[in-house]
Amino acid sequence: MIRELRILPPLAIARFGAAATPMDNYDAVVDPEQPLGYRALRPAETLVVDTDSGEITRTFVPGRLSFTEDGQVRPVAPFVEVWALTDAGQLEPLTTAMLEAEQATASDVRWQVQVANHKAARRTGDADDRIAADTREFADHARHALDGTCANFWPGKRIPFGHVQYIKPTAAHPEIRLRFTPGAGHVYGASRTRPAAGRPADPNLTDVVYDGRRGGWLGHVDGAGGPALTVPAGIYRGDVDGRSVGYLDDGCDGLVRVRLAIAGRVLSAYGRVGAGPPAYAPDALPIRSVADELEQALFGPTVQASEATLERVEEIVRRALESVRLMNTPAMNRVGDSMAGHDARRPRPGRRPEPIMAPSLVDDIALENLHQSLLAALRSDTAPWFGDVLRDPEEIGDLSDRGRRKMPAMMRGADGGHLTLTRRQIDLIRTLVRGPVFPEDDGAA
Repeated sequence: MIRELRILPPLAIARFGAAATPMDNYDAVVDPEQPLGYRALRPAETLVVDTDSGEITRTFVPGRLSFTEDGQVRPVAPFVEVWALTDAGQLEPLTTAMLEAEQATASDVRWQVQVANHKAARRTGDADDRIAADTREFADHARHALDGTCANFWPGKRIPFGHVQYIKPTAAHPEIRLRFTPGAGHVYGASRTRPAAGRPADPNLTDVVYDGRRGGWLGHVDGAGGPALTVPAGIYRGDVDGRSVGYLDDGCDGLVRVRLAIAGRVLSAYGRVGAGPPAYAPDALPIRSVADELEQALFGPTVQASEATLERVEEIVRRALESVRLMNTPAMNRVGDSMAGHDARRPRPGRRPEPIMAPSLVDDIALENLHQSLLAALRSDTAPWFGDVLRDPEEIGDLSDRGRRKMPAMMRGADGGHLTLTRRQIDLIRTLVRGPVFPEDDGAA
């Protein structure tokens, strides 16, 4: 018997693309011979969906990966699956066979998707600047458009957030799943006069949708008596005086809900989806990610000794190098619009403007050598110092030379201070490097 439902993954991230064909599936794998080299992108099994019927018509492994099609970026369009917790305590994919055992069919599964873009509303404080789309409840296998509407839009205007489709189960693919295809990644504009038909004069824009006479987004300036500033502030296109030119995008996030009525019971679950820019460096991962935050929220800030493996710590070191590879580290080290410059402008405690590191230490070759040396030291059990050079969360405001040079360096956290790893990541590293150099074992190691 089905006891409860789950949507897995609980958070699915789509990525913009205007091409007609979604991106093929792949894995990013590490070469064990070059653990700090670039990850290899390995093609993986990919599902092909017929857009009319909603059925999966075939699966294949691509011979090569292509991120574009006809000059357009291919969108990443994730699937979310419904899983069932049974009375046997097992969590398994919900299939048509399980539904039949409950005297139900795939048509009894009902979906609703609600997504929104509140970027403008967050800055202006005006609820009428919220852009939202709602499919309402559906059980068919057609595409359902996610058309974002807003009280402050010109009549008839919208921002397409993409679409969703309930995948029709078949004998070969009996699982219950839904696919979210995001928007194309276009930019939309604002005006104080009714927009003319056709393509806007501004080459950056796909359409003019926002009525600047009614809302405050066109001409908005952060900090002018509105909501608290975000970090960083002013992340919108402004004119020479810093006033918003009214640009909006088709990014969104929201909820996917599923409902199933069986045997006098109504079971339901929800998950989250979001859309953002393409991964222009798909072979790299950030040093601190949403996954790290969720892991700490689920399991706490400390780890058991058995969890502190060399492989997990190596992955953090690898992601640290991948993060700095994507930065212009000499520029980030100079005083300007960087952490070095921000430190000089902070009112308390503040400090004189000067680089964080010696310039000779932050060029690409020096940084790669640093991480390679650290990896070698970890593998040879000679890196007990590594735990001491990590920045603790309480040290983000330490602007002394020593404090600014702790790892990770030259990067900003969400609170505007110097970046730290999560407490769980820090504990993972320190538990490993402060353990015995030669732990007792059966001799096999």
